[in-house]
Amino acid sequence: MSHFSLEWILHMGEVDEDTNLKGLATFTLNLAHDKVAQTHALALSLASKAADPKLKDRYATCAEQYDDAADDIEDGKNDLREGDYNGVNIKASAAMTEAGDCLDSFTQPPKDPSALSGNGKTVEDICSIILVIANLLLGRA
Repeated sequence: MSHFSLEWILHMGEVDEDTNLKGLATFTLNLAHDKVAQTHALALSLASKAADPKLKDRYATCAEQYDDAADDIEDGKNDLREGDYNGVNIKASAAMTEAGDCLDSFTQPPKDPSALSGNGKTVEDICSIILVIANLLLGRA
């Protein structure tokens, strides 16, 4: 279960209620980038070590998906700098889809015994927060 929520982020020491939405978006995109990078590295490691060929393939595909998600987050950061809040929304949604596709690949046996699924859920949760912030920014634009 993920511990990320908008309230959690707002009440962290690094972000307070006076932080503007754009600053909050930057912080959350950076948080997403870090978690995506960590999850990508985990998927690569699991793919290189898995004995089961099905798991090996799934982990390799997940590594590609998280590489794409990292690109999406970077693009979202660029969109934010340019004031393209709809672009931020689209890129966060794309990253969320990549994480979800990886999670979906483990609905059939063999089961993923690693932390990959938990990380994927966290990425989805962070991206959903980015979507909320981007929509708030769109409402103010």
